[in-house]
Amino acid sequence: MTKLLRWGETIFAIASIFFFSQGLFGLVIDTSNSQNSPDSSSSMLRMIASIIYFVTIALLGLRWQLTCRAILKNKWMVALLALAVASALWSSMPTVVLKKVISLIGTTLFGLYLGTQYSFDRQLKLMGWAFGLAIPLCFLFIFRGDGVMYTEAISGAWKGIYLHKSTLGENMFISFLMFYGLASLYPRRRLLCGVACLLSVILIIFSKSAISLLSLVAIVILLNVLKYSSLRSKLGVSAICFSIVLFLMVQAALIFNISEFLDFNNKDITISGRTPLWDSLWEFVQMKALLGYGYGSFFSASHLETEMLWTVYKWGPVHAHNGYLQILVNLGFVGFSIFILGYFYNLGKALILYLILKDYRTLWMFSFLLYTLVFNFTEVSFMSINHLNWVISVAYIYSLNPGHVMVPLNVIDAVPYGRQLPSHE
Repeated sequence: MTKLLRWGETIFAIASIFFFSQGLFGLVIDTSNSQNSPDSSSSMLRMIASIIYFVTIALLGLRWQLTCRAILKNKWMVALLALAVASALWSSMPTVVLKKVISLIGTTLFGLYLGTQYSFDRQLKLMGWAFGLAIPLCFLFIFRGDGVMYTEAISGAWKGIYLHKSTLGENMFISFLMFYGLASLYPRRRLLCGVACLLSVILIIFSKSAISLLSLVAIVILLNVLKYSSLRSKLGVSAICFSIVLFLMVQAALIFNISEFLDFNNKDITISGRTPLWDSLWEFVQMKALLGYGYGSFFSASHLETEMLWTVYKWGPVHAHNGYLQILVNLGFVGFSIFILGYFYNLGKALILYLILKDYRTLWMFSFLLYTLVFNFTEVSFMSINHLNWVISVAYIYSLNPGHVMVPLNVIDAVPYGRQLPSHE
């Protein structure tokens, strides 16, 4: 019976990861608008998400002691979610805020579940299974013609089983990183993981997602530089600092001058229209700078400011196309400050743990958290509903303690079902 429950929980985790990657959403969402927001377009998706939230809460309840300890280790996350809930009080659309906050809490709790109930090795394996399913499905949809975009600006770009080419690029970047990590942890499966990495790169290239491709190259270089760096020498410390600063500078330069580097997104509205959009949003931010407009309410169709925005931007942006601006719009500088302090604390913690322990698991966590900072320059994953990038970020943040990161798989399998993992603290 215990073995059956473990298998059921594993299948649940893989299916949930696949869902949060937004794979096959196009089967239940009207894709005529490439900017369609997946969190509010389908009653079926909302029902599936609700089931995932309920099961997640139940599973966390079975290990309530571990769950409570993990939550208390990241009080900033609790404060951020509490602020999101409280934002209904000053929002002009409190009902919308409360509905979206429930989804945000559910998504974040799944990240907490993934980060506290599974070792890093097991997390990679679960994501490997999810993307091992997604990759062949992407090629199947592409060969059928359903996985190709036909909108005028980006005609011919691959989107696979996702709603948009940028979503394919983002997910295949994650897929590459996960299989790259699995190849390092499991040398006997290196060939299989290498094939998966190659297929992920092919999908990124033909998605014409220049940011994902360039991020991929930069992160692989960064991984290999940090792999041989150490705090024991001045040269090592210099190499670390230089690599991180160079990574951020190059990524920022490429993002803000993408058309000059690559012609992939020459007419894509999400690229050419983002700068004036940011200018407009900054004006709205200054109107309610302290606490924002309330979580998730600003880009609702009936919101007054949104109607004004859509009058100017005919393509109807459904988010800020910048994760930092999105937080400012939602929760103001109070929420932004809480998030930045908490996130950068964990980013630094991941790097320091790697340099002390020299465990590649923490290096992967640091690399992903760093990539997410760059990703949010032009997209939104910070505090996003049903978004895999946010799920993984939360999972890695809650995985960041030496004992949990390095718990071997045979120890996890020996723990009775419903009991907590050994803390190794």
